Amino acid sequence: MITVTILHPNGERQEVLLAGVPRVGEHVRLGNGIPSTRLVVEHVLWVEGKGGGKEPDVIVVVRPLPEGPKA
Repeated sequence: MITVTILHPNGERQEVLLAGVPRVGEHVRLGNGIPSTRLVVEHVLWVEGKGGGKEPDVIVVVRPLPEGPKA
């Protein structure tokens, strides 16, 4: 698991644990089983960890996916 900071369009930051780092264009859903907005990854930024063996910080910029047509 890796800690990833999700940056939402409204500027809100959210730290989450993910099994891996999503790639640009991939869809993610957050919420641990709670219905949530589907998001698409727009940018992934890796920031070098400070001090020797520290893990890098990962910032993932997302935007909500538009709702599909209602039947």
